Amino acid sequence: MEKVLLIATGGTIAMRKDEAGKVVPAVSGLELIQNLPELAQEANWEICDFSNVASCNIDPEHMKRLAREVEQHFLDDPLLKGIIITHGTDTLEETAYFLDVAIIDPRPVILTASQRDASESDSDGPRNLHNAMRIALDPRAVNRGVVIALNEEIHAARDVRKLHTSHVDAFHSGDIGALGSIDTGEVIWHRKAEHTIKLGVPKTLANVTICKAYTGMPACILRALVQEETEALVIEAFGRGNLPPQLMREISDIVEKGIPVIITSRCLFGRTAPVYGYPGGGADLERVGAWFSTDLSTEKVRLFLSNALGQGMDKRELRRILANGAVNIL
Repeated sequence: MEKVLLIATGGTIAMRKDEAGKVVPAVSGLELIQNLPELAQEANWEICDFSNVASCNIDPEHMKRLAREVEQHFLDDPLLKGIIITHGTDTLEETAYFLDVAIIDPRPVILTASQRDASESDSDGPRNLHNAMRIALDPRAVNRGVVIALNEEIHAARDVRKLHTSHVDAFHSGDIGALGSIDTGEVIWHRKAEHTIKLGVPKTLANVTICKAYTGMPACILRALVQEETEALVIEAFGRGNLPPQLMREISDIVEKGIPVIITSRCLFGRTAPVYGYPGGGADLERVGAWFSTDLSTEKVRLFLSNALGQGMDKRELRRILANGAVNIL
């Protein structure tokens, strides 16, 4: 049988209700496999209990350590078919994207999770884990980047968003759609993933701050957020990438200090662009030196910048990469 590694990090898939009825960490990686005897009949499993925490407890340093763990297992074992990572859904898309940028090995890395804890009779965790194994064993999964396997769908780490707090079909990839699906146990691929820029695992991470814009927002908010250690500022703007006009002077001052200001959108899907020429519009932002990140989410832009600036990437090159959505233009 082919060899598959399970790296357990925690999340609802590894939780049960306690005596008070609250959901808490309770299940190890080994238990996840033992609870599904059929998995051991289809693959040769190795288990790594990396952590057992809710994903709201995971930060970029945790992601960096996880990336090193994945990288090391691939380096140590050329026979390893793929790696499955169990994770909480709250920050699943962020960890998946961080790994997609950091991991260079072409073998499949699949993140999976559940919306219902292991106490529930209809928990979605077992099915999601089984489907993740099917993807890991599929030779066509090679060179598709890091993916998320949930609700019988396969999503690219770059594109996927969590849209609902509790539904099992909470994750979607917008207009671009899922990479594939699982049907009666068969892996069906619908499209190729866009090839994201591969930066490798960074030694250090840059300090990147996020700010969500709101109507009537005063410029002092930006001044308070940008500290001496701030290396980039990501502003989640309205629509195509527009902001209250009173912020322009402060953004210009931040840019003049050599701190990149990157514009994303609070819209879940669609591209930002310097289209509008009115005060506060995208063209105004472009004029004062702000960058645009096309359709990459606020959180993922922050992680990409943390990695790239942490490695000392030239800012002009970084601006060009973000303008292409942080994908390789083939």
